[in-house]
Amino acid sequence: MKIAIQALRKYTELPDEPRAVRDLLDDVGIEVKRQEVGEYGPVFTVELLANRGDHYCYAGIAREVSGRTGESVEQPEVADLQVGPSPIPVEIQTPLCLVYTATLLKKTRTDELSQGDLLPLIAAGQKPIHPAVDATNLVNLEIGQPAHAFDADKIQGAIVVRTSRAGEHAWPLFEEKPREVPEGTLVIADEHKILAIAGVIGCEDSKATEASSRILLESATFDPVAVRKGARALGLHTDASARFERGSDPSLPLTGAGRVVLLLEQAGWQRVGTTGLFGAWRNPNRLIPLEIGYVASFLEHPLTEEEIRDRLSRYDFEVSPSYPDFLGDERWPIPGDLAEKSRERLRNTLLVRVPPHRLWDVEFAADIAEELAKSIGYNQTPQRLPPVDRGALPTPPEQAKAKVDNLLVASGFFEVFTDGFYGREVREKLGLTPNHLLWNHVETLNSIDRGYSLLKNNALAQAVETVATNLRVNHRLVRAYEWTRVFLPTPTAENGVCKELKLLWLVASGPLRPAHWSDDAPEVDTYFLTGLVEELAAELGLDLSVEKPNLQHPVSGLLHPYRQASITLGGKLVGILGEIHPKVCQNHKIKRERPVFLQLEASILAKAGGRTVHFVPPPETQPVRRDLAFTLPDRVTAGEIADALASAGPTWLTQVAIADRYDHEDHGQPVRTITYTLTFSRETALTTEELNQACEMLIASVGTRFGEKNVRLRA
Repeated sequence: MKIAIQALRKYTELPDEPRAVRDLLDDVGIEVKRQEVGEYGPVFTVELLANRGDHYCYAGIAREVSGRTGESVEQPEVADLQVGPSPIPVEIQTPLCLVYTATLLKKTRTDELSQGDLLPLIAAGQKPIHPAVDATNLVNLEIGQPAHAFDADKIQGAIVVRTSRAGEHAWPLFEEKPREVPEGTLVIADEHKILAIAGVIGCEDSKATEASSRILLESATFDPVAVRKGARALGLHTDASARFERGSDPSLPLTGAGRVVLLLEQAGWQRVGTTGLFGAWRNPNRLIPLEIGYVASFLEHPLTEEEIRDRLSRYDFEVSPSYPDFLGDERWPIPGDLAEKSRERLRNTLLVRVPPHRLWDVEFAADIAEELAKSIGYNQTPQRLPPVDRGALPTPPEQAKAKVDNLLVASGFFEVFTDGFYGREVREKLGLTPNHLLWNHVETLNSIDRGYSLLKNNALAQAVETVATNLRVNHRLVRAYEWTRVFLPTPTAENGVCKELKLLWLVASGPLRPAHWSDDAPEVDTYFLTGLVEELAAELGLDLSVEKPNLQHPVSGLLHPYRQASITLGGKLVGILGEIHPKVCQNHKIKRERPVFLQLEASILAKAGGRTVHFVPPPETQPVRRDLAFTLPDRVTAGEIADALASAGPTWLTQVAIADRYDHEDHGQPVRTITYTLTFSRETALTTEELNQACEMLIASVGTRFGEKNVRLRA
C-alpha cells in the first residue's frame, strides 16, 4: 500500500522529518519498504500485517501511530444519513452478509472532487475516473470501508444478496466478456443478473459511468472467508477484497456511506430518500478480563491502571471502571469464568471491551498485552535471554526416552517426523465407518490444503503410509519410529474439544536383516515386536506384558484379527502390537508385504525404574580361571552340576559357567562331557596350592552327590 505523508498528517500529528516518520512507522509494526518523492511530497510503500484489515487505510495507520505517540486521531467528515425505507428493495438471503446499506443519489451538476481529497488516490497510483467511482475508492483508502456505486437505472427489480447458483454468469469489471461464477460464491444480484461479486468487484453491466444520472451506493460488510473463497475461485484480487478478506469493521458501513455521500454532494450529487440498513449483525460487545498483575508479568514492565486505560483507549479499546465500581453495571457484565474467581483476584482485574474493527483478531488477554507492548515500544521493554540452568541433569522420563531411542536405533530403526494433520481420504484408506472409534476427528474449517483438514487421532495411518512410500521406491526393509501425539475428540476434555495422547509408535516391514547371498532372511512378524517389547521392558525396568488382544483398543480393528496382542503395565492397557490388516495394506497398494505396527503410550516413561548402577572398584588382583570337565549320563542335567559346584565352592568362587559340550558314547551308552569354567577372585593373591585344594574339594563334592549316577571327572 502506498501512503502520502501529507495525507496522513490530516489524521494525526507526525514528526516533521520524513525519516522520523519512517522510523516511527517501522517501530509500530508498519514496515516501510520504499520511499518516493511525488508531487505532494514523500510517499511511502508500506507492508501491512496479513491479519489486520483495519491497517489498510489512513485512519487505521493513524490509529496505530496514535497508540505510540498518544496524539488524537481525526476522522474525515461524514454526512449524517437518515436510516429509513430503502430507495430500492433489498433482500438478504445469506448470513454471509453481515451489514448492507443502500443509498440513492441523483446528479444535479458535474463538478469534480478537489485535489486535496484525491491525494490518497493519486499517491496510490490510481487515476481519477469520475466522482461516483473516485468517492467510493477514496473511502476505502481513507477509513477502510469498501463501497460501490451501481448505475441505478441498470438495476432491474430488487437487490438480492445471496450465493450464486450452478451455471450462473457474471461480467466482472475490466474483463472482455462474462464468465461462469462458481456455485456458492457470495454475489449481489437483481432479479435478472449478477451486479457484483460481493466484496471483490463490480460488474460491467451495472457499473456507474460519467453518463449515469442516478447511482445506488452500496456500503456493506461481508464474511471474510466467503470473500476470500470468491476472490480465489475467480482469480481476482482487488483493494476491496484485500480489506474484506482480513476482516472489515461491521460498524463502519453506514459511516462509509456517509463519507461517500458528503464527497458526492460537494461534487453536485443529491440524496434521494433515506438510507436502507439491513443485516443481522449486532455488536457482541466482547469483554476480556485483564489482570493488572498479569500485564506487568507478561511485559516485565510496570503499568498502572490509569496508564493501561489510557494506552488502550488510543486503540479504541474501552476499559471498565475499577472493581467494584463495575458491579451491577449492565454495560459491564462479568464473564462467567471471571465470576467464579475470588474477590481478591477481582480487585486486580479490569474488563476490556474489544472495538468492532478488532473482533476478528483479539480474543485473549495476551492479545491485549500485545497492544500495550506496541504502545510502550518493544525497544522499551526488557531485552534479555530467558534464564538457562546449565549442567542440569535430564529428568527421569528424559533419561528413559534416551534409552528407548538408543535401543531402537541399535535395532535398525530410524526416527521419523510426521505431520499432526492428514486429509479426509485417510478414513477411506483405513476402511473406517461412522460407527468406528476412530471416525471422529477434530476438523479444521476451510483448510487451505485438503491434506491438512483432520487433526490426527491415530498413528497407524502415517505408519502404513511410511511403508507404502518406501515400497514405491523399491525399498523393502523399513524400520521407522516416532514420538508423537494424537488428538482424541472428547467433549469432557479440559479444553472442551479433545484430549492429547502422547505416543511412541513404530512400524517394520521386510526381512529381519539385509539380504545376503548365503541365506534367506525371515520376514518381520509379531514375534519380532514381542521381542522388542521384552527388550524395552528390560531396559526401562518395567513389567510390560504382552497379552491376548484387547478388542476395545481403537487400533485393534485395523490390525490382523489373529496376529495382534495388547501390551499392559500393571494390568493397565498401555499399547498394542500386531500385523497391519490386509485390507488396510491393500488400500495403500501394499501387495506382498506384511508390515507390523506397535504403539505404546509415552506415559510409561514416567514409571521407568531402570537399573541402579553402583560402582564397584576392580580388584587389585586378576581373577583366575580353571576348567573342570565331567561326563554326565542323560538323567543328569548340566545345570545340576553347575549348581553343585557353585554351592560347594569357597566364597572366592565368583562364577561357574558352561564352556563346552562334547557328545560321545561310553561302553555303548550315549553320554555328554560338559566343561565348566570356574572363576576365582579375591582381594588377596591366590596361590597355586589354594586353587588346587579348592578344585579337589569341588571334584570330591560332585563325586559324593552324583557318583552313584555315574557322573565322573573326565581326565
